[in-house]
Amino acid sequence: MKGLSRAKMIVAIVIGAVGLIVVLQNFQRVDTMILFWRLTLPHAVLLAVVFGAGLALGAALSALWLMPRLDHRQKP
Repeated sequence: MKGLSRAKMIVAIVIGAVGLIVVLQNFQRVDTMILFWRLTLPHAVLLAVVFGAGLALGAALSALWLMPRLDHRQKP
């Protein structure tokens, strides 16, 4: 494993561990309004959903950012 990919893996593990610690420390129930719906759920669930959505959005945006670079490399 090369140095940069190893560093990225370590950073990802640290961010994931910190996210997990924050989620596990917040089990009180909270009211959340989403447009016209009122949801009552544990704060940990809300944090986990928002964290997961952020990870998915970041992965999607980075994939979109890398696609033009990959297309450019394949053209003669």
